[in-house]
Amino acid sequence: ALSVQGKGNVEIELDGDNVLKSATNKAGLEKNESDSTGMLTLKDDNKDGSLRAEAGGGAAGIGGDSHKNTKNITITGGTVEAVGGSGGGAGIGGGYRGGGKNIIINGGAVTATTTGGESGAGIGGGSGGDGGDIFIISGTVKATGGKYGAGIGGGENGNGSGITITGGSVTAFGGEFGAGIGGGDNGGGENITISGGTVKATGGKYGAGIGGGKNSDADTITISGGTVTAQGGEN
Repeated sequence: ALSVQGKGNVEIELDGDNVLKSATNKAGLEKNESDSTGMLTLKDDNKDGSLRAEAGGGAAGIGGDSHKNTKNITITGGTVEAVGGSGGGAGIGGGYRGGGKNIIINGGAVTATTTGGESGAGIGGGSGGDGGDIFIISGTVKATGGKYGAGIGGGENGNGSGITITGGSVTAFGGEFGAGIGGGDNGGGENITISGGTVKATGGKYGAGIGGGKNSDADTITISGGTVTAQGGEN
């Protein structure tokens, strides 16, 4: 599909309808931390753009290939659908065994999910990876974790930390044993702050709405504003 590389910042303007699909182990829109250290920004200045980024098995829809971390991804507009590949990739974030860090959503309509109920987060870490420094400022966001992954935060066995929501409309569903916002199965949730927006977070079985996944703890969750509904999964 499309690979972002180098130390510089990259901006992609979304005009019209666009689709990126990749082969096994490759992200739909590839940005591996090992290859790209600058900021990738998806924008829609003309207000008519969309992107569907679909990974091959084990990779993220937008972010890392299999076994790769990603960082520095910003979405400011457009209709963006990111689908992680079967085998543990996040929708937006790390591939299988990869983490996702410094992911910023400040506009647009963003849907992030995984294929086949696999174990990556909707936004954050792939299976076995952490999701950290995730900021939602505005826009409409729907994030659904794969089996054992958080909606927003860690994949299976991954932690979710430094998650900040200041505005927008956010809906997050954890997969089985994952938190809606926070840790995946066996992953903790910490330093989660909500100060605005409308947030609905639903955990999977044994997972918190906001906090830790199954068998895991939560630390420092601060809600100071917004409209927040958090529901844990059944026990």
